Formats: sequence, structure tokens, C-alpha cells
Amino acid sequence: MAELTDSLNELLQGREAQISRRIGADEDQTRAAIRTAVPALLAALSQQARPGTGLQQAIERDHDGSILDQLDAYLGGSAQLSPRTTNGAGILEHTLGARQQDLERRLSGKSGLDAGSIAKLLITLAPLLMGMLGKKGRSSGGGGIDIDDLGGLLNREKEDARSTNPDIGDILDSFTGGGSAGTSGSGTSSGGGVGGVLDSILGRKREG
Repeated sequence: MAELTDSLNELLQGREAQISRRIGADEDQTRAAIRTAVPALLAALSQQARPGTGLQQAIERDHDGSILDQLDAYLGGSAQLSPRTTNGAGILEHTLGARQQDLERRLSGKSGLDAGSIAKLLITLAPLLMGMLGKKGRSSGGGGIDIDDLGGLLNREKEDARSTNPDIGDILDSFTGGGSAGTSGSGTSSGGGVGGVLDSILGRKREG
């Protein structure tokens, strides 16, 4: 069972019209895009669920799940939340890095939405997924989620998505293996790797 994917899809059910207005897109195409974008983003996050990436710390510090309690306000742009909690663009930058445009193109081809609308959708969804991870960690006891548990959870989500929606297997496969966004030895400016996610979401400047 794709626990996080199913839970978020359930939360968003009936809110597709609100989301489509937010991103300026057709409601039916938005609904289809959500179904593919959520597991794709979880697959991308699975590549950051390793010691040293900062993902665990970012979740524990800025993503306690409160965004889910203000879901309608968040989608409407009036939620009373920290800017770091809603920083979807920052999450995407340091999770996807140079892969972001490729993912937008792939999701566009599968949903029919243009790449610009897909980009807005991903920015909208990313903080919700981080919030779900934070809420999951707190509900498991101990005030947070262990990095190994986090990696296992995200990998299970990816494999469940592959079995239930094989049409997006090519997208999920692009987030398989050791090469997370921006972590190559070339030192790209995508900001991934050690501290990348944490720097973005916590608003910190990286030391040169």
C-alpha cells in the first residue's frame, strides 16, 4: 500500500478545482497530473533520504504537518505558516536540481498539462509531501523519523507506485540509483547533496 500517496490523494480529493485555479489549468488534467506528480516527487525525495543530505533535519525543523491542518488556506494562499514550510520552489530546487525541467516535461506528456502548469503544481505539492513526512514521523513516537525508516518508507512508496501505475515507471526509474540531484563530483550549482535540502528549506546560506 502506498500509504503517503494514498493519504495525500485522499486529502486532495474534492480540491482539484481549487488546485487547478491556483495553477491556471484544466481541472481534469490537474487531477490526472496529481496522480503522477505525487509518486514522482516521493521517488525524488527517496534519493535524499540518506545521512548527510539534511532531509531529516529539514522535516523535523520546518515540517511538522501543520500545513495539512491549514490545507484549504494554504491552497488559497492565506495560511499562517512559516515561509520555509511553504517553500515549494526551494524544496524542488534541492531535491530535483537539474532534473526538474525533465520531470516537468515527462509529467506534461502524461497528463496533458503544459510544463508551466506542471511546475506550479510541483511547487504546490512539495510542501504537502514534506508535511506528511513530518506528521508521519511525529505519529510514530519519539518526535521524529529515523533516516533509515524514512528511506525505507519512501522506497516502499516508489515500488508501490510502480506496481499500481506502471505507466509512470520510466519517471520512477529516473530516481533510482546513487545519483541524486546535484550530487555529482562536478560541483554543479543545483545545490543538492550535503546540506542542500536543509540550506534551502531553512533559509541558510551555504559556506563556500
